Amino acid sequence: MNVDTPKSSIDSLSRLRIQRDVPAQTASTIGRLVRWLILLCLLIGFAVGGVVLSQRQGWLPDSAKLLENMRPRPEVRVAIVSLEKGRSADALVVATGYIESRRQARIGARATGRIEKVNVEEGSKVKTNDVLAVLEHADLDASLAAVRAMAARSKTEILEQNVEIQRAERDFARAEKGFASKALTPADFDESRFKRDAALARKASLEAAQQLAEARVREAEQLLENMFVRAPFDGTVISKDAELGESILPGGMGEASGRGSVVTIADLDHLEVDSDVKEDFISRILERQSAEIAVDAVPDRRYKGNVRKIIPMGDRARATVKVKVEITDADSRLFPEMSCTVYFLSMENEASTKQDQSRVFCLTDAIVSADSETFVWVVTSGDRIHKIAVTVGDTKDGRTEIMSGLSGGEKVIVKPSLELKNDVLIKTVQ
Repeated sequence: MNVDTPKSSIDSLSRLRIQRDVPAQTASTIGRLVRWLILLCLLIGFAVGGVVLSQRQGWLPDSAKLLENMRPRPEVRVAIVSLEKGRSADALVVATGYIESRRQARIGARATGRIEKVNVEEGSKVKTNDVLAVLEHADLDASLAAVRAMAARSKTEILEQNVEIQRAERDFARAEKGFASKALTPADFDESRFKRDAALARKASLEAAQQLAEARVREAEQLLENMFVRAPFDGTVISKDAELGESILPGGMGEASGRGSVVTIADLDHLEVDSDVKEDFISRILERQSAEIAVDAVPDRRYKGNVRKIIPMGDRARATVKVKVEITDADSRLFPEMSCTVYFLSMENEASTKQDQSRVFCLTDAIVSADSETFVWVVTSGDRIHKIAVTVGDTKDGRTEIMSGLSGGEKVIVKPSLELKNDVLIKTVQ
């Protein structure tokens, strides 16, 4: 018995297909994944091996050092342990400061203009009224020539008028004789007299015009002189503030519109120290008191000085008073803005102090006494700290003499925290 199959079913069966390539595609995908995993493992292995080898060879820091460098460092303030000789070891007061010149000035022009010539460089020695720079002044040269010509013309006009006056005087003398002898009418006599008076009046007018012309000459000469920048005192050029072609404005309006000065000069033969003395110790300092100056840049010499001036004004925020100390034996190694230390001396111990005896001093705030030991924290060149035991002597004015443990020149932590430990990395602050 034959059963007829519907046509729709026959069509559906004819569209059926068996995908025999699926297993092959899956195998290909799995193979690629395996190859990528193997390559990734090799890369990781090479990286780990390189790090281990670098650490063993010293090329890279180990993990402990890396972690240590990542941690925040404690901030500390440091001070230098001083090695002092002679009278400075028994100084009444010790203060820090900076060298400055008693006379120092930024020299600019008195008129606006553009620099045409600069005659000095840094380090040049200058004398009073030496020309440091010249501004462009061609227009002023022309103006000066014009007013000088006007003044010369006024002089010739006066000479010409003098001749006219002589003639008028003679005519008037003859008129007087003629009028006396009745040979000249009163009208002619008056005309001769008026001509003489007019000649004299014109001379007065020409003399006034000559004075005006000479004044204009002086004015033009002064305007021209303003184009020359001169040294107001003997000194040394310590800064060149402008170059050829730059504009100069009196008073210094800023670089956007022009320079205010050409050079800065200082009198290096008269140097002094601008020091800050604590209010607690200012009563121990008197004018003309002797002092010794230790300059950081010249460690092999101590300079002599005297207190020149105690500025009658205190600094409320810092609790200090400025004291000016002149250096009496300055040499060519000293320059403005160098840092130094001033030791204010007493006259009583001048003869008893040994000049060649060295003593070590440290700030008292850097010394720690705990658990029957006295020590300081010393900062090494690698910004690490180490505890060093010290033996201390007398304390005076915030400084303590170190009898043993330090030799001078070390950096010690001021007011150290109790949490500090050996070999810890620190960060120094001002």
